[in-house]
Amino acid sequence: MAYDDIIDDLGWEPVPNPRKSSPEVVAMFYDPLEAEMAAAHLRAEGIPCFLANRTAQSVMPHLQLIMRLYVRPQDMGRARRVLAEAGIEVETLEELRTGRWLLTALFALLGLLLAIVLVLFVATQR
Repeated sequence: MAYDDIIDDLGWEPVPNPRKSSPEVVAMFYDPLEAEMAAAHLRAEGIPCFLANRTAQSVMPHLQLIMRLYVRPQDMGRARRVLAEAGIEVETLEELRTGRWLLTALFALLGLLLAIVLVLFVATQR
């Protein structure tokens, strides 16, 4: 993704090394309205930001896509404070990863349990 041709005018100047100033995820949302409100709070405080997956979420709401709110790296701390002061609960990348590992472990355990039940069922049918 080229960081100097984002549709929103975020006030970013093109830089020689875009990886050093690439946008960072400040929050993630499942609800589009909540994501838009958070972005509006940040913009009202003068923090440039943009939402990823905004269009996909509106076209396919049944998929429950995660909308990511991006800010400049230098605005990350201020953006988190603004969202906290506004009372907007955000899901961070770390929290999402923790939940994903827990969900993966749960499904693996469920799969193992179903495999054992299937083996026992086949053994009793012989």
